[in-house]
Amino acid sequence: MTSPEHLDGLLTELGLEEAATFTAVHGGDKDAVIRLFGGDPEQARPTELEELREHYDGDLILVSRSGPAVVVVESNGYEGSREEVLRPLSGMGRTASAFWNINLVSRLSLAEDGLVSSALDMNAPEEVYGAHPDAWQPLLMGLTLGFPDWGSGLAAVERATGARFDTPWVQGPHRAVKIEPVPDHLLPQGLADSPLLKREPFVGYLADLAPALGRMGRHALDLALAHLDLSEHPLALAALAADGLDAAARARLRDELAATHHTYLSHAHTRAEEDDAFVPAWESPSQLSFRRAAVFGVLADCVAADLPVGRLPDIVSDLATVVVGGDERVQEFRMVEHLHTAARRGLR
Repeated sequence: MTSPEHLDGLLTELGLEEAATFTAVHGGDKDAVIRLFGGDPEQARPTELEELREHYDGDLILVSRSGPAVVVVESNGYEGSREEVLRPLSGMGRTASAFWNINLVSRLSLAEDGLVSSALDMNAPEEVYGAHPDAWQPLLMGLTLGFPDWGSGLAAVERATGARFDTPWVQGPHRAVKIEPVPDHLLPQGLADSPLLKREPFVGYLADLAPALGRMGRHALDLALAHLDLSEHPLALAALAADGLDAAARARLRDELAATHHTYLSHAHTRAEEDDAFVPAWESPSQLSFRRAAVFGVLADCVAADLPVGRLPDIVSDLATVVVGGDERVQEFRMVEHLHTAARRGLR
């Protein structure tokens, strides 16, 4: 394995220390890998790895072979971190990728047999998800992940796939090819086979996504209110029944909702000292108040928009940070969120 320190130096030399993705596919075929990244092998041209220093648009990949693996490098791109790319690649062999960007967003992913086995944020490696979350664990022994040492992520990719990001690889042949983003899946791994899809209202949503946008927004709002024990709050009930209010009454209700938002926000700051480090963040007193504040802010926006309940403004993304945890209601919200995103994507 190449040392993480050497790999950090390599990233600096190549100008990739701020934003890049390295993907390796054990036993992969270069042309097939290019196609699965959204490129045309016929358009590939020989180049040197250093060319990426001059290309920062994220629509170019450099493809090469290192030992038993096909390697793809992106500058300021992240296709190799997406499950839409990783899962098909892993049909050829174990696939691993390390992604990071200038905002310190990062992901270390491992995919096998058509599924993302394990993926984690390199800055918070304890937060792991995937079909087999522990799959990375034996491959990370002795490595310290996270900013600014992205080289440790590359070392993990080496361990997983047999690739070597060493001098012979750097100086060896590479092929450059432009790519088009691979289309998003309707639903991510873990939700595509959910039993939720076999019952209403999800059956109806799937039948025709775009017309269901408003209903999905209301569904998400109802889930958020229930999640925070606010379903029976008088102001929440008033906001949901605001259709037909005259302008003056609507303005008063909006002001009351905004005031409640600020009250909960103040409580959140006051109660931050009560937070227990051993309690999950979403259950802490301050975070509960923050999330309730966010919901009342959303309700105020809905009332101000003066739209029927079935045509609420785009509030689902605002509620995504409110509905957190691991219970069934959270899973239902995530399903609504993904379908809502897919519906909006289809309207663009």
